[in-house]
Amino acid sequence: MKRKLIIGSMIAALALPTAVLAAKDGDRKGHHSKNMFEQLDANKDGEVSLEEMTSRTTEKFEKLDKDGDGTISVDEMSVRQKEFFTKLDTDGSGTISQEEAKAFKEKKREMKQERRASRLMERFDTNKDGKISREEYQAIVMERFDTADSKGAGFLTIEEVTDLAPKMGKKHSG
Repeated sequence: MKRKLIIGSMIAALALPTAVLAAKDGDRKGHHSKNMFEQLDANKDGEVSLEEMTSRTTEKFEKLDKDGDGTISVDEMSVRQKEFFTKLDTDGSGTISQEEAKAFKEKKREMKQERRASRLMERFDTNKDGKISREEYQAIVMERFDTADSKGAGFLTIEEVTDLAPKMGKKHSG
């Protein structure tokens, strides 16, 4: 019981630096929740299955379980904490400055933008030539229009647009 409490505390301690950085950057709860959802939704179907949830957790667990014995010891958690701190402390001073925290957030932001661009290219560049043509773009837009036009009328009603808005947010964010 004591060991589980310690490990739980260590996991919470690992999450704290990220929460502090997000708070300093003015990140909102809703934005964070949306990002977390998108990360968990591996097949991008707009839903998180038990398999997707446990897969992500298992992946994180296996990264922490350095010796592969199926358990995470306090030592393994301490190693992870030290690795994360060292990653943030780029000048090796033993402290994390505001500039280092900002640089870390900026690097994460850039990586996220690169992932978004890659997903956009993957989705729209249907002939895989490394460019999105007007035809490729229009085909995707028309596919979405046709999906939204539930009555097949050739136009969208206010109800169809209202129903489409949450779906579009899922497809475009990421």
